[in-house]
Amino acid sequence: MAQHPLVKEYGLSRLITTTTEGVFRQAQGEIHTADENFAEFTFSTPTTGRLPEAENEIALTSWILDAMNLPRELGQSVHLDFEVGGTPYSLDFTVCGFWDMELNLNPYGILYISDALANKLLAGVNPAETRLGSGYYGVTKLTANIDGKLSELEDNVNIILQDTVIDAEAAGILFNGAYNTTSSDGGIIAAMVLIIAIILVSGYLLIYNIFYISVMHDVRFYGLLKTIGTTQKQLGRVVNFQALLLCATGIPVGLLLGYLLGIVLIPVLLGFLSIDYMPAPPNPWIFLLGAVLSLATVLISCHGPAKKAGRVTPVEAVRFTNVASSPSKKVKSGSSGAKISRMAWSNIFRSRRKASLVIASLSVGLILFNIVYTLVGSFDVNKFLQGHINGDFLIADMDYFSFARPYTPSYTLSKDLLHAVKELDGVQEIAKVYYANGFAPIEGNIKDGLIDFHRRGILAEKPSLTEQEIQGIIEKTDFSAYGDFINAQVYGFDNYWLDKLEENLVEGSFDREKFLSGDYLLLGFDGGGMVRVGDTVTFSLNGKDEEKRSYEVMGRVNHSALNSLSAHFISMPGFSVYLPSSEFESLENPDIMSATVMADEAAVDSLQTEIGLLLANNPEVDFRSRADYIAEMKSDNQQFALIGFTLCAVILLIGILNFVNTTMTNIFSRKQELAMLQSVGMTAKQGKKMLVLESIYYMALALLVFVTVGYAVSYFAVNTVTQGSAAYTYKFSVVPLMICFPVLLLLACVLPIRVYKNISRDSVVHRLRELE
Repeated sequence: MAQHPLVKEYGLSRLITTTTEGVFRQAQGEIHTADENFAEFTFSTPTTGRLPEAENEIALTSWILDAMNLPRELGQSVHLDFEVGGTPYSLDFTVCGFWDMELNLNPYGILYISDALANKLLAGVNPAETRLGSGYYGVTKLTANIDGKLSELEDNVNIILQDTVIDAEAAGILFNGAYNTTSSDGGIIAAMVLIIAIILVSGYLLIYNIFYISVMHDVRFYGLLKTIGTTQKQLGRVVNFQALLLCATGIPVGLLLGYLLGIVLIPVLLGFLSIDYMPAPPNPWIFLLGAVLSLATVLISCHGPAKKAGRVTPVEAVRFTNVASSPSKKVKSGSSGAKISRMAWSNIFRSRRKASLVIASLSVGLILFNIVYTLVGSFDVNKFLQGHINGDFLIADMDYFSFARPYTPSYTLSKDLLHAVKELDGVQEIAKVYYANGFAPIEGNIKDGLIDFHRRGILAEKPSLTEQEIQGIIEKTDFSAYGDFINAQVYGFDNYWLDKLEENLVEGSFDREKFLSGDYLLLGFDGGGMVRVGDTVTFSLNGKDEEKRSYEVMGRVNHSALNSLSAHFISMPGFSVYLPSSEFESLENPDIMSATVMADEAAVDSLQTEIGLLLANNPEVDFRSRADYIAEMKSDNQQFALIGFTLCAVILLIGILNFVNTTMTNIFSRKQELAMLQSVGMTAKQGKKMLVLESIYYMALALLVFVTVGYAVSYFAVNTVTQGSAAYTYKFSVVPLMICFPVLLLLACVLPIRVYKNISRDSVVHRLRELE
């Protein structure tokens, strides 16, 4: 396959084994071989040193050295304990290379050994026997770059397989996940696109509105220039040159402030995602792109007003007041005279474009604020805790709290230890969950379910295949690697958990007396349809050669709702079942997977310390409290809130600046109009009232958009992001409206009065003469 003409380049690797000993208890170590190309393709080329050549050499990720309290230097001695094919090894290696890899992005350690040592370790190991299980030990992995276009990738791979007579189903073909766009969640993408669009539109509205109003404010000046012979083309150059001068100052300052803000917020965001912050030098292309986009927006914003100013006659330009009169109805009649409120309402829409810009700018800021506030406020403590803990304390083996790999029976949690915990003051009850690996013979419905499991897997990869072609592939599949048994995850629940089992029953019926008799079980996960309610299931616990036990399936429960009482993984293909704890207590050495402690509320704080002291002499046992989980999630939620509300503050500031700029420019440009109204009898109090009402109408319209469109957008965005979340439930809230309304109302009342006082310093006569 590697020599095929369509294969441009390739790399080879073999998985030798995995280890969970020592520093790998929380993040397992994977021992491989790798050539230069494979290391390059998988971003694991040693940045210091090289790949191993001698039998005692090893290359590894740098965090492993940190975990072993060794300096990041070549030549360090590393000791590893592991098994290959059931044979234990305890070897010392010399570090010949290492590289950085983010542990939270790749929750396992990569270790490369030489081919010479690998050949010795794999002697007697048959890779085919491990492949259909979950080991893949000794299996060779080829990573290749295929010639041709991306659209032809799948066809070219099929050509390679046909030419080399390789069975794709037996070998296993995986494409780069980055090429698979169909696997992305469309709803989340749509929500993210919506939020990004709001941010971009808000920034555009700020730049556009400021420059539009600024240019229109200077139309009279441009008209004076036309009276002395300035052409339309020259006037456009003047406007664009002014914009470029402002950009020359504003864009660098904006880029600098944006970069500094990013330095502050990016570490917080990465911390929220549990990713270590690694400072990177500024990318000039990002700065260049930001500058180009800002410059383009400014030039586009200036084009329309400059063109209009250039076309207007000198006389019209001199008398330009930055408000559009409506020719449709010049005279309004009424029996009760002019109303200040009606005048204010009419003034808003004298320039519909300007009004739309201000309302839109305010609305998008309010909408984004509502989205972030609703998302932060949708954090559901009870829902989050249900997925992690069901009491005040959870005691288990250290591996149980590691989500980097599946839990395996550890036998570290003893009844004596739990008895000591039970004797502590304030402890009400301890509810245990037992766990064992079950081995069910592949026969009857289980065999049919296993075949159906493979059938659905084939259809998922190649939906175009016919039933006959699928059947042909299944007939070629070697099921002997399963060893005639399918994996079953078997849980044993104390009586305390019976209510929880009954609450989550989704099929069948639950009879406590029958369940406790030991002749019945409840079915949990069953991905292949291997077990049905009413079936009799036979399996052995903790070994294929152990005593076989048979149970009737009483019902089926929602296994997802019992995640906090599970091993945090599902075995595929396979199934999980729930038995009474009495079935485990009869075993010689049952594994107590976890123990949940229920305590008096007044004793929780003291028990946190006492349990910690009690477990101090048991380094393999750990515990978590309800308070620990709440604090962890609240910390993440607060970090998200910091980022979200910072973003909201920027967007709201954009909207408020637009409103302030529009209001000030509007009032200053209407100095003569206001002076004329005063000259025919309008008092200063009435003038202030009219301007305040105009501002209030602006705010009211923005709030109307916020309440209607804003809440709909918020529901879509938040509900899409939180759907299926284990910690969030959408909650409608009017708090954003209650926060924003008083602030906007205060701004609408104070700003016009301040500006009106400023222009009123000149007498009415002086302001009227400005028209001459």
